[in-house]
Amino acid sequence: MDEGAAHALLLVWSVSDNVVSPIVTLGFPDFRSIFFVPVGVLWTGSVVAAKVTTMGVMAIAAWSLHAWRSRSGDSEGALISTGLLLISPLAISQIDSITVSAYLLFTIGLGAWSDHIYRDSKRAFGGMYFAQIFLCLISVTLHPVGLAYPLALMWTWYKNPVDRAHRDYVLIGTSSAAVIALVLTSGWNNIAWLGNPIRSLASLVLGPADGDAFGAFHWVCGVGMLFVLLLVVWKQARTMWADFLGRIFLIALIIGALTGDYVFGMLALVVCLYWGFPILLRKPASSQSNFWGQRGVVLFLSILISTSFMMIDKATYRTMPVATLSARDSIIKALAEDSGLFAGDEAEQNAPAKKRIIVRSQWPSLTMLACRCDALPLPPNAESSDALLAMLKGTDYLVFDPRDPVNSSLSHNLAAMDAGKVETIALQIGGVILQVKNASSAITPGKQP
Repeated sequence: MDEGAAHALLLVWSVSDNVVSPIVTLGFPDFRSIFFVPVGVLWTGSVVAAKVTTMGVMAIAAWSLHAWRSRSGDSEGALISTGLLLISPLAISQIDSITVSAYLLFTIGLGAWSDHIYRDSKRAFGGMYFAQIFLCLISVTLHPVGLAYPLALMWTWYKNPVDRAHRDYVLIGTSSAAVIALVLTSGWNNIAWLGNPIRSLASLVLGPADGDAFGAFHWVCGVGMLFVLLLVVWKQARTMWADFLGRIFLIALIIGALTGDYVFGMLALVVCLYWGFPILLRKPASSQSNFWGQRGVVLFLSILISTSFMMIDKATYRTMPVATLSARDSIIKALAEDSGLFAGDEAEQNAPAKKRIIVRSQWPSLTMLACRCDALPLPPNAESSDALLAMLKGTDYLVFDPRDPVNSSLSHNLAAMDAGKVETIALQIGGVILQVKNASSAITPGKQP
């Protein structure tokens, strides 16, 4: 699970059960929390319910994409693309991790339909107008590529308005919604920029792979998918730009290339499927008008891709019980196992002799969810180690990645701190766990992982 999903889930659970939680100190979550409200109220504490909700959102997103492409005259390619999208290893892993990918596709698909219905209704302030404004709010809070929807909407209405009054209403409403969304969420704090796009493109076929799992074959596959993506965009650029949905995905690909994460991979997968298959399904200019002449390559590719997807899905399912955690999740797991207070024993946690502990974490929401403890963000940059120590008053543990450039000031101040002030509990590839020795808590450290 990513940090944003944990933040949204914990906030909904805290509100639905009236539980006092430090999650409110982490700022405004993205609008995934709106989708989690029903499952948060009915099944509080259930991560499985949130995953099922994400699966339903992905199904609606796939339906909206299929319906739009069928409306554009590509019903055959849309049917094949939708089937392959739903069984792709990348889509399944994104659903399992409750990432923003499904919710972004959902907002993009419904946004395209909302604009189509709004233009047909010709009502300035009808329900579809406010639906588009709300979808702009959702998309911008989710990810930087969410800006593609309001940008495409403003460009479309600027170049092809129903009338001047409608154009002004849409431009003002859309731009205001985007600005409000950025102000509410303070940008995208949990998004890493300038990632490796080859890693995300390799996941189109082989599924996500991090760390040592990303090998030479992944590089070859990623470079190959990059050429496929560029070929599809080059062949279909004019068609995509003329279509509102295609225009959104073109802008989203440009923005997504700046992040290079798996959300960019999902966008590339959708573009390759929904605009790549129509290239193969075009009637050939030659005299080969039989079935194999027109559909032979498409049939072969469909069988090859679907078989590969299902084999990778099956292999992933088989390795789930013994799958290793990511570097980030491993350090959080080490923190969860360090003290009996994290072990999950209710009697141990409610014992009056032990106080509740406070953790300062680079991933506060995930830490709070895994450890069931009070977690806060890392302290801001301090001028000296003494100033940092004053900020850490009442803190029991620090969890962060010292190799992250954002934490360079924190790492320097901790290294310059006097001996005996902090103690290293665990040092792993994913980060470090430090215990603050002058904390007010009376907890004794448990076994080192």
